[in-house]
Amino acid sequence: MVALPLYVYKLTESPMYTSLVAVFTGLPYFLFGLFAGAMADRGNRKLIMIGCSLFSGLLLATIPAAAMMGQVSVFHLLAVGLLVSTAFVWFDAASHNMLFQLIGRERLVAANSLLSSTDTIIRIGSPVIAGYIIYQFGPQWAIGIDALCYCVAALLIFSLTGSYRSEPSVTNQSLLRRLAGDIKEGLGFIWSEPLVRSLTVLGFGNSFIGGAVTGLIVVFGVQVLGIAKSAPAMSLLFTCGSLGALAASLILPQLRKRFKPGRITIAGLVINAASLAGVAFGGSLAIVCAFYILWNLANFLVIVNGITLRQQLTPDHLQGRVHASGRMIAWGGYPFGSLLGGIAATAFGVQAVYIVFALLMALLFVLARLTPLYRYELELPGRHD
Repeated sequence: MVALPLYVYKLTESPMYTSLVAVFTGLPYFLFGLFAGAMADRGNRKLIMIGCSLFSGLLLATIPAAAMMGQVSVFHLLAVGLLVSTAFVWFDAASHNMLFQLIGRERLVAANSLLSSTDTIIRIGSPVIAGYIIYQFGPQWAIGIDALCYCVAALLIFSLTGSYRSEPSVTNQSLLRRLAGDIKEGLGFIWSEPLVRSLTVLGFGNSFIGGAVTGLIVVFGVQVLGIAKSAPAMSLLFTCGSLGALAASLILPQLRKRFKPGRITIAGLVINAASLAGVAFGGSLAIVCAFYILWNLANFLVIVNGITLRQQLTPDHLQGRVHASGRMIAWGGYPFGSLLGGIAATAFGVQAVYIVFALLMALLFVLARLTPLYRYELELPGRHD
C-alpha cells in the first residue's frame, strides 16, 4: 500500500506511472472476479487461500532480490502489483465464503465490522513502520517484509480446521459450462434485486472516483503538500486513510440499527464529495489529513455497507458468485478512475483533478437520490418480522 507507489514515483517522478500502480492493482477484479467467484463456490476455499498467499509471497520476494542485483525496473514493480492483486481476487472470493460458513447470516454485520476494524488497526500502524523502513533502508525491504507476512498468513490459514467445500467438484467436460451458468446466475440475481442493483451501480461510481484519489495520493503529497518522496511524513497520509476506514467499520453496526441501509449509502456519498473538496483546498498537512480521514470514512462506509447488504440478501448457494460479480462491477471503476486521474494529473495537475472528482461525487449523490435507496426497506431472506 505504501512502498509500491512510493517506489514507482521514486524511479519515475511521473503521476502517470504512479497512478498505474492503482490501475494494475485494481484491474484484476474487473477481469477475473466472475470466474474467481464461481470457482470459490465449487472448489476448496482453504486450499485456494493458502495457494494465493504463497504465490503472493514469492512474487513480492522478487523485488528485494532484484534490488540487491540492481535490476529493479518500473515494469517489474507494476507486474508484481498486477499478479499479486490477481491472486487476491481468488483469495477474496474464497475467504468471503469461508466467513459465511464460519459465522452464519445473522452475525454478518458484526463479523464484517470486526474484520474491517482489525484490518484497519493493522493499517494504521503499518504505514508508520513502512515509512521508517523506507526512509532508513529503502522501499524494497518494506516489500520484502510483506513477502514474509504472506507466508505466515498461509501457515495460519493451514491451521484452520474443518471442510470448506460447498459442492463436489464437477468433471472437466462440464466445468466451463457450469461456471458460465454460475456467472449468469450471479449477475441475474444482482439485476433482479433492486437494492443490490442500485448499490452496485453506485459502487462503480464511488470506486471510479476513489481510484483517482488513492492512486494519486503520493503525487498529491509531493506536489501539493511538499512532502519529500522518501520522508516518513508521507506515510501519515496512508495512516489517516486507515483511521477513516476504522471509524467507518466501528460506526456502521450502530447506523444500521437506526437508519435504512440505503440512506447510509446516500449520506456517505454526500460526505465523500464535501470531504474530497476539503482535501483539494486544504492547504496545510494537518487540514488535509483531517479531511482525508473523513473522506475515507465516507468511502468505506459506502463500501462495507454495500458488501454487508449483498451478503444478507443473497441465498447461501449464490454467495461466492454474487459477491464476485458485485465486486467486479462495483470495483470495476477503480482502475479506470486511476488511469483517467493519472492522465489528467499529468496534463492539469493533481489538485485540479481532486476538485473535478469532488464535483463528480456530488453528481453521484444526486443520482443516488433518484434510486429506490432512500425509501427501500431491507427484508432478509427467511424473516417476516
